[in-house]
Parts: sequence; C-alpha cells; structure tokens
Amino acid sequence: MFRDTTKKIVEEMDPGGKTLIPVESPFFSDHFKPLYFLSKPKKPFFPGRDKYKSKLITLTDILKDGQDLDFGLTSSSLASYLGKQSSSVSGEADVKVCNTEPGIGVSGNTSDSISVMEMRKRKIDISKLLDVIGSRKVNREHSFVKQNVSDDVYIVSEVIETEKTCTVNGTAHIASGLSAFFHILKVKTGFCKYSEQKITFPAGTTIAYRVSKLRITSDDTIEFGWHCELRSCAVSVTDEKFTIASSVDGLTKLSAEQRLSLLNMVLDILGSSENLPVLDAMLDQMREGLQPDLQMLDAMEGRSRASVEKVLNLLGIKKADPPGQPLTLTQDQNSIIQAVSFLIQSLSEIDPETLILLAYCVEAKIISKQRDLVRIIDDKRNLKPRFGCLPVEAVEDPEKTLIAQLTDEEFEITQQILDGYGFQMDRESSSVSAIDGRRQKSILPLFAALFALCILSA
Repeated sequence: MFRDTTKKIVEEMDPGGKTLIPVESPFFSDHFKPLYFLSKPKKPFFPGRDKYKSKLITLTDILKDGQDLDFGLTSSSLASYLGKQSSSVSGEADVKVCNTEPGIGVSGNTSDSISVMEMRKRKIDISKLLDVIGSRKVNREHSFVKQNVSDDVYIVSEVIETEKTCTVNGTAHIASGLSAFFHILKVKTGFCKYSEQKITFPAGTTIAYRVSKLRITSDDTIEFGWHCELRSCAVSVTDEKFTIASSVDGLTKLSAEQRLSLLNMVLDILGSSENLPVLDAMLDQMREGLQPDLQMLDAMEGRSRASVEKVLNLLGIKKADPPGQPLTLTQDQNSIIQAVSFLIQSLSEIDPETLILLAYCVEAKIISKQRDLVRIIDDKRNLKPRFGCLPVEAVEDPEKTLIAQLTDEEFEITQQILDGYGFQMDRESSSVSAIDGRRQKSILPLFAALFALCILSA
C-alpha cells in the first residue's frame, strides 16, 4: 500500500515520470534525504525502473571541511494530494488518506474514496551548494570515495515529504460475490483473497525524490554534472522476450519440490506487495555476491516475513552471516538467484491489484494461456516475429485460436488483467485491440512474471 500510494502521487505530480522517483518501501523512506549519496543505477531491463540505492553517507561526510555549511536547503508547502479510486469488477482497492492527529485512525470505504495528503518540498539549490563548497577539498581516503568506480557521484537534491502524520487504510479482495465467474473459479480452486492493510505516514516521511549528478575533479573539488532525468530512458534490447526467457532459465535448475515451494512463497508475497521492494533489495545484494542485510526483514511481519525467510533459505542464505560478507555460491546457485531476482523485479512493476489477480490465475491454472496471449499481443504491438509460438502453417491466427479456447471465466479474468495495460479483448471476433484514449503500458513485466510462474507451476 505504501508503494501504491507513493506511485500514484508521483504520477499526479510528475505526469511524464521524468524526474520524480517514488520511494518504494517505508523501510527506505529515511534513506532518501537531501545531500545523501546514491549508487549509480544499473541499466534497467524494464523501462522507467531506476535502481538507486542510498549509501547513507552525505556530501559533508566526504569533505575535509564540510561541517556547519549553509547549503541553501529550502522548504515549501505543496498543494494537498487529492485522488479518487473506484472499485472494479475484478476486485476492490480503495485508499483513504486524511490529515489526522497522531494515533487517530481513518476508516476506509468499500466503494469510492477520496484521499488527501499534505506535503512539503525540501530542495537544495545546486548552484548555491557549489558556491558554498567553493574550493573545499574532497577526502580521497574516505571509504565511499575509494570504493566509487568513477569520479561521478549522485546525490538527493530534492524530496517530497509528508507535512503531517497521515494514516492510510486500504482493502483488496476478489472472489467475494462481485461476479458469478468468481464464484465458479472459487469452487474450482478454493482460492479466496481478502486483505486489509493500514499504514501510518509519520510527518517527514519521504514520498519521492529527485537526483542530481556531481563530479569530483582532478584537483579534488566538486563541480556540477547534470540534472538527472533517467526515468525517461528506454532500454534497447534486441529481443526482450528472448532475454526474459534466458533470465528466468535458472528456475529450471530447481527440483520439482523446490519449484513448488518457491511458487507457494511467491503466492504469499503477492498478497502483500509491500514486501517486494525489500526482497528486491536483498536479492540485489546477493547478485553482487554479498550476504544481504537481513535487518531489512524487520520491515515485515508475520506470514510475509516467514515467506521471505523461506525464499532466502531456499537460496542458501544463512541468517548468522554478517551483511556484506562475500558469498560462496555454486554456478547453479548464482543462476537461481539471478532468476528469482528477475522474477521479483517483474512483479515489482505490476500494480498490486493485478498481482492479486495473478495469484488467483495461478490457482486456476490458466497462466500458460495468458503467457501465450501476452506474448502475441506484444509481438503484434511491436511488429516483431512471434517468439516461441507454433509455426505459421499450424494455425491461421494464433491470437484468434487462443482467445477462442478461453472459457468464459478465463476470458473475463484475463480481460480484467489486460484492461490495466490498455488492451481489451472481443469475444465475438476473438481479437485484442488497444483501448481508445488509453495509454498502453509496457506489457513486458507481465510477460516476464507469467513466464517465470509457468516454470514454477510446471
């Protein structure tokens, strides 16, 4: 719910998605404050996915004489965030955010709700910052500077924070008398998902941030780099779906029992998508060959924490080892970690409501059909040759054939998922088309998730 709320706020404040980056988890909220250094983001596979990580070190820490300086930090109030979200036939998700006194909760609603959040902007004037620093020298012996692979450094130059304490109440459920086909699927699978979540945003919680790039010069001073606008970057991949298949191939190295165990853990995590950023961060550390910081588990509670711990155990991570210690892993273990990390990245790009539907579809055993349909949709949208489909002579039109094979229940729930990406299916013509006036989101994260889930379900 935290991730969903910050994402919606950023979409409203920065419609182009070019500079504002939402904080994904309350665990990381205090890691993004003005002047904090960030690691350079790795080139993301999914467009718009910036992978900044806070180093918990500030600019003043690396200067030889950087204390008690006025860096031109300004603070100003912003207009309150106001949003409205309605329930849908596939499920209900409503958020209500109000200005409250600490300790006072806010009731939710099962239909429409209005959300309000007072915020402020805290910003560093980069030009004034460089003037204040002047000729002050960087300490080249500082651990951060020594470990940095280049002279380019990234800092948080602006944050959007809550002005007052706010409480968010949200509910999400499916298979709850919303439509007849959900009752049918519920009988078939025994699956029913209902969750209530409540989270408090203390005053000063970072909702989103901007990044600026600086450079350490040859004479150990700091100069201006450029204002970062990485969220608009696109990823150039020759064949994205082939890359996806290669990226999750490591899951095939798991035994049938391990795949089933991992699948059950993932299904638990899908019910609480707030945990995805934390697991993603730990997997990032493991991909770098380091023992993850298991203190991040403190951000979770109950069943969700147990599920993530099971994932780590399956990957061979020992709780007793200190964070940052080099891992000794086999080639197969590394391949599996890479695959699980890619799966979590793809799930992190999918809306929480769709994640709940995906869990439902796994139980209903229809994800292989959905994977093939999404693959065809992306091929046609990008005018690419079909990847891994049947030969052309075997079927006249794979899309029509596949849609015609869907039962009414499978058609309805698949339509609800595709609607979130700006596509609609037509039962009569057995075709898929873009919804007029709607922006079509990249469907690759959904394909990646379905591809991986099919491997785990096999």
